[in-house]
Formats: sequence, structure tokens, C-alpha cells
Amino acid sequence: MSEAPTARLPSRVAAGGAAATRALRADRPLAVVAAAAVVGLVARVVWVLHAARPPQGLYDPARYALYARAIGDGQGLVEPLTGLPTAYFPPGYLWFLGSLEWLCSHTPLPDDLPLVAGLVQAALGAAAVVLVGVLGRRLHAPVAGAVAGGVVAVMPNLVLHSAVLLSETLTITLLLAFLVAVVPPPGPERWPAGTTPSRLIVAGGLLGLLLLVRPVAAGVLVAVGLCWLVSGVGWRRSLAWTGLLLGLVVVSIAPWTVRNAIRMDAFVPLATNTGDNLCIGHGPQATGRFRLGADCETRHRGVLDGPESEVKADDEKTALALRRWREGWRDEPRLTARRLEATVERDDDALRAVQSYGLDPWMGERLERTLSWASNAAWFVVGVVGLVGLGKLAQCIDGAARGADRLATGGVEFAQGVVDPGRLRSPACGRRARARAGGLLGHVRPSCCCGRAWR
Repeated sequence: MSEAPTARLPSRVAAGGAAATRALRADRPLAVVAAAAVVGLVARVVWVLHAARPPQGLYDPARYALYARAIGDGQGLVEPLTGLPTAYFPPGYLWFLGSLEWLCSHTPLPDDLPLVAGLVQAALGAAAVVLVGVLGRRLHAPVAGAVAGGVVAVMPNLVLHSAVLLSETLTITLLLAFLVAVVPPPGPERWPAGTTPSRLIVAGGLLGLLLLVRPVAAGVLVAVGLCWLVSGVGWRRSLAWTGLLLGLVVVSIAPWTVRNAIRMDAFVPLATNTGDNLCIGHGPQATGRFRLGADCETRHRGVLDGPESEVKADDEKTALALRRWREGWRDEPRLTARRLEATVERDDDALRAVQSYGLDPWMGERLERTLSWASNAAWFVVGVVGLVGLGKLAQCIDGAARGADRLATGGVEFAQGVVDPGRLRSPACGRRARARAGGLLGHVRPSCCCGRAWR
């Protein structure tokens, strides 16, 4: 009689573990990435256990917790203050938290959403370390992947964000997973050789999930399409691949759009906060930083008066911002410069978020000052090294690859620059992700990029 499959399972697990151990011993950079992921996980778990607590007030983290409670209770996505359907925020992160809230209520997990969500986000942060390491290996060299993974593992603001009910950690992990799916392992031919339909299907699904969490990340689709185009695969194949990704994104968000048509009685592809976001960046009194003043108010009170008012308020604010954009186009260079300044000047925003933006100042002054200094110092060092690395990378890579990198950076910057980054600021995302990853890859081993970086 043959041995039962369950009896063979322990031996298979042991064999797999032994194989993984041999692979790590044979590939030292891969071992460094694995060690960095463990360090990153431990750092994040320790911070979550120390800092996770219920958010206060009506800032985004507190509102997210209220939405999650309603989802966990089976009400769906409703405005907690009214109990009426809403689509103000993109649904991805809210349903992520709502699923965890349901687990807290129906399993032995502690009934503590900030703690459980923080621990899950700590695991996502560790996964991001591995993804960065893989991406670095594929774009440049194993050593570059090891260094980039190590940086992401201990980057202070990334660690601190694990304990906050904000979508940054989930967004970063999904974005990196998408890029890993798009960039195949290096082979004998130049990138994008190795791009297959199955790989594109996986990438399209991940991109759909990413846009359900952070719609502004749609710019990465344009960037990837332009990269394919300048890589020499031709218009037809570039358009076909981009169209496949776009189709999968549409399929991913279609159920939510249908839900909105039924519950909101309006065409709302993802969210109704577009008007607020645009008005922050382009309203009559826009400064390039986050502010939502009286100049962005409308005749409708939005979510407080139900779905119809919410949709009309979004439409009015969008029209106001677009009109101001057309009439004040001469101010756009100044506002763009201010938005860039707001994006890069500091990297310690998680410290305010974890203390409910001043409503729950639980952190000691000395600890807060130390963490703020560490976060900004690390950001400055990585930024400088990244800029140096980008310069060396540009000198080494051939013209087509340089064009692809510039177009990719421009596509993501354009998407995030349309909206006030003071509201949508996320570490290691968009401009920062390109600067940190691309710059570090170029700086670690600039001699390796010729003939390897874009294979």
C-alpha cells in the first residue's frame, strides 16, 4: 500500500527547506535579501506592538476604522455618520481593513483592529523588502537587489507607517509586485524579452488591485507602455500589451463601478473624492500643499447628505478645479515646484499620523525628536545616493534604456503631480520609489549596467 499524501508532507516540507537553505548558501546576495526581510519584519512588529492604537478624531485613519467596522458588521461600505452608502474613498484599503475587522470579530484573533492591521502590514512591509530585492536583481545585479532590499527593510518612515491605518504600506507592496510581474528574470535577450501573456495577466490583476487602493497610481500603466515602446518591440506589440493590462484593470474595477451605479445611482468608477483632490492642488487658493479651505466648498455637503449630494459635490469641485486650472495656467509651474518641495522636504509624516495628527500625543518628546531626525536623515542620505546613482546609470545605459527610464519617471510624476501630493504623499512610492530604487541600483555597481540593466 502506498504511503498517504499527508504522511509524505513533512518530508516534502523538510526537503523544500533544505533546498532553500542550499540556494541561500550558494547565492549570498539572495541570503542578504532574506536576512533583510527578517530584520524588516522584526523592526515593524516591534514598532506595531509599541505604537498601534485606535486613531482619534475624524482624520483619515479614524474614518477608515469606522468604515472597516461597518464592513466587518456586514453593512458594506456606508458612511458611519449617516449609515448611507458612500464611495468617497477608493474601496481597496477599506475592504482590506474591513476583512481584518471581520476576522477580529469571528476568529480567536484579538478584537483590536489597529494591532491586527499593523501586524499584517508588518508582513506586507517584509514582502516589499523581498520584492525590491528581486526587482533589483532583475534590473541590475544581485548585489544591487541586496542593497536596495536592505535599505527598504530599515527605512525609518516605512517602518513607522506599519502601525498606521493608512494605505501606504499596502500600496507600496502592490506596486512592487506589479513591477516584479512586468520585469521578467534576465535572459540572453534584452528586456522586454520574456514577457508572456501569463505574466501580463498576473501584472494586470495586481495593477487592478493597486488602483482599487490608490487610483492615482494609474500613471504607472502609461510609464510601462512607453517603456515597452522605446525598448524597440514596436507600436503594435506595445499597444497590445498595454491594452491587455488596461482590460484587466477594467475587469478588476468593474464590480465596484456596478455597485456604485446601483447604490449611488451614478457613474462613479472608483471614488468621489476626485473633486477634493483636484481642488486641493488647483483650487482658487491652492498653495501646492495640503489645504482644504472655504474656496473648495460647494452648495452640497457631500457625504453628510447622502449619495446624491456626494456625487454632486464631487462634480462641482472637479469643475471648479478644472476651471481654475484653465484660467490660472500661469501659476502651474509655481504650484508644481511647491508640490515637489512638499513631497521631498521631509520623510517623517508617519509620526504625526500615528499620533492622530496631534489629537493623541502619546509619544515622548525625546523619542519623537529622535525618530524624526532618523527618518529625515535616512531620507536625505538615500536621496543623495539615489541622485548620484541615477547620474552614473544614465552614463552607462544606452540611449533607449535612458529614454525608457525618463519616460517611466515622467509618467508616474505626471500622474501624482496632477493631485496635491500633500494629501497623497506616500514614502517609497512614485517619485521616491524611482529615485530610491533606480538611483541605488545605479550607484551600487555602475559598471554592471552596460548590457545587463535592461535585459
